[in-house]
Amino acid sequence: MYLIKKIILKNKKNFFLIAYSGGIDSTVLLYKMIKIKKNYPKIQIRAIHINHNIQSSSNQWEEHCIEVCQHSHVPLILEKINTKFKKNVEEKLRIERYKIIFNHLMPDEILLTGHHLNDQCETLILSLKRGSGPTGLSGIYSERFFGQKKIVRPFLKIKKKELEQWANHKKIKWIEDFSNLNINYDRNFIRHKIIPILEKRWPFFLKNCSRTAMICSEETKLKNILLKEKIKNFINCDTSLNFSFFKNMKKEICTALIRYWISLKNIKMPSYKLIECIYNEIIFSKTDANPKIIIKKNEIRRYKNSLYFIKTQKNINNRLIFWHNQNKKLFLPNNLGYLIQNNKGFVLPAPKKNELINIRFQFEGKILIIGREKRRKIKKIWQECNIPPWLRTQIPLLFYNNHFISAIGVFVINREMYSRETEIQKKWIISWISDIEINSNNLFLFH
Repeated sequence: MYLIKKIILKNKKNFFLIAYSGGIDSTVLLYKMIKIKKNYPKIQIRAIHINHNIQSSSNQWEEHCIEVCQHSHVPLILEKINTKFKKNVEEKLRIERYKIIFNHLMPDEILLTGHHLNDQCETLILSLKRGSGPTGLSGIYSERFFGQKKIVRPFLKIKKKELEQWANHKKIKWIEDFSNLNINYDRNFIRHKIIPILEKRWPFFLKNCSRTAMICSEETKLKNILLKEKIKNFINCDTSLNFSFFKNMKKEICTALIRYWISLKNIKMPSYKLIECIYNEIIFSKTDANPKIIIKKNEIRRYKNSLYFIKTQKNINNRLIFWHNQNKKLFLPNNLGYLIQNNKGFVLPAPKKNELINIRFQFEGKILIIGREKRRKIKKIWQECNIPPWLRTQIPLLFYNNHFISAIGVFVINREMYSRETEIQKKWIISWISDIEINSNNLFLFH
């Protein structure tokens, strides 16, 4: 109880949300907070229970939590996870659970969970199994911020046996989740088959696991402090990573910078093997290569001497969109925004009455653009305009019938290329409203 009081005094917060599963860990946490509240009446406690809908007794557990909270006069939030996962069930449920919890967490409220020393040791062994480095071996943090919201784990240095002794002494009822006995799950296998053997041989093993996690955590924090300063010299104004000088630097520093750069994207950190691939296969690939590495729904791409972290876009190369009514907005696929006729955008030759206006996203061959005397391959034009390969099929290409007129916002085709008419062409103005902008290097970017 001393640890919880210490947390309350340290954070100077009066609002707490308890992640309450009904199991022994969260139940002990709930009752200890109720007891502390009697001495600190200003404290406000809420609890949240997530029904995972994966056990036949899930609804009974929910009813138990309702009964306990009603009896203790603790407001309880009830939520359900209805999505059924087939792979990585534990990990996906955990992510979904935290999403729901953080949606309910108020700005001045601290989330409390019942993670204990055994959980820390299990996490450390799982990290070893995955081949994690110091970041993974940092284990579970006792305190951590997610944006502006804070999570605290007051039992992280306490063994589960101590929580069980306290619960039995106070004659507290809790839920036994018998799925925790299923050793087909890695964590349960470690819990029931590995840790008891290690503890029997070395009674101090759990505490040393905690110590190792703390050392790795401190080393990781120190490394990140140093990298935070160093990476300022490598990040461009568009948040890409400039690797121009990597050839003159030690590989260990380069890969550390790549890892830190990716960590700024708020995604799950990829493996060391993947970082090695980025270093070897992207940074040091041939200059005319167009390599990419996919990280879930994102891609690491190279353009010139920089790495770009971009969202994977659907292939729309074969899309054809007709713009029949130019008085209305024409919405584009892939969240690329829309085209609109106005007085502020790109000045273009107007179509004739019998010409069908259509938008495409791919063109191959030579073109003659306004301001040039000779045709050039469109690939060369894209390069001159600093358009990276992954954006070239995301820029709307304007056609009248089958005649290529313009890459909106980039260049206009010389109309004499396909028409010998000398009459003065009428003009119209089109704006492309999107999340793509041009930076100081004339490079198109997604935001």
